[in-house]
Amino acid sequence: MAGQGTSLYPFPLDRFGINVALEYGEVTHYDVGRLRVGWYLDYRFRERAARPHGMQYAQVVRVRDIAIPLDQEGCEAFWEASGLGRAVEANPGVLWLIGNEPDTQEQDERFPADYAAIYHCLYYFIKGRDPTARLAAPNIVQPTPLRLQWLDMVLYEYQAAYGQRMPVDVWSIHNQILREDRHGWGCGIPPGISADQGMLYSVYDNANIGIFRQHVLHFRQWMRARGEREKPLIISEYGVLMPSEYLGGGDPQYGDEVVKAFMRDSFDYLLSAADELLGYSADGHRLVQQWAWYSLNDKIIDLETFVGYNGSLFDWRYPHYPGVITQFGLEFARYTSWLAAKDLQLPLLLRRQR
Repeated sequence: MAGQGTSLYPFPLDRFGINVALEYGEVTHYDVGRLRVGWYLDYRFRERAARPHGMQYAQVVRVRDIAIPLDQEGCEAFWEASGLGRAVEANPGVLWLIGNEPDTQEQDERFPADYAAIYHCLYYFIKGRDPTARLAAPNIVQPTPLRLQWLDMVLYEYQAAYGQRMPVDVWSIHNQILREDRHGWGCGIPPGISADQGMLYSVYDNANIGIFRQHVLHFRQWMRARGEREKPLIISEYGVLMPSEYLGGGDPQYGDEVVKAFMRDSFDYLLSAADELLGYSADGHRLVQQWAWYSLNDKIIDLETFVGYNGSLFDWRYPHYPGVITQFGLEFARYTSWLAAKDLQLPLLLRRQR
């Protein structure tokens, strides 16, 4: 089933995406054509985004440093001043991700009521300028019970404040596998949640394909239970963040193989996972419609400083075209090349080579 096209995505490679770390260069600084991906995001919004090889660009609106409350007049003034209005009008019909991990202190940390208010402001600001825009929420770190509790609190606060269900066009999550401990490593506890611990995943679990699959199923079950099943689900960020030396029990070469195996297994799963009771019927009941690998170019983690993450497809030290592809990038390219050849997608190959 991995190669089947659908009415949503005639070319399966259009489902594949990448996350760009702008600290280490723009998407155009690297030979992304080798990866054959269909879309990317770089954690900001742009009036004019580069689209090398026909890639689509997903807009991201960060929500961390926004004063609350915002009435509608204040909302209009704030976002017009930011340039968001011009970006919306210049890019009709595109995907807008509202917030980047608002459930964690390290990113866009927001209490549920605050996120609900900001989302309401942005939804009507963006839709007022482009009714065809698609808004995606909530972009949480991972769909664990604690984070689904945070999301339920968001939905409650939205209903209480505005007298209606929170309108979401596309559900979007991250699927990082990280420890939830208020006082330990990982992604912490969502703001507004009183628990001190949640899922106590280990370092090795960061590349556990079984947990990855469970997360997807749990979120699709959550969607169905709340009447949201017939909407697309995207995983707008996932990968393997932990160092290969840790994953390999002290053997970094073995750890590198763990990362590559997780990449292949996740691609196999995402392309084929379907369920007639949980999946999106317009897409052959598939559970996930699109996904993005973290990352194109972030710094590979330094064990002395603990700056950076694992799994980058290009070497961050060469942020100029064509860049230097890593072993993970080669693995990614091998998979997408195999998929393109398997499906005999000559039109797609020609398009990617423009």
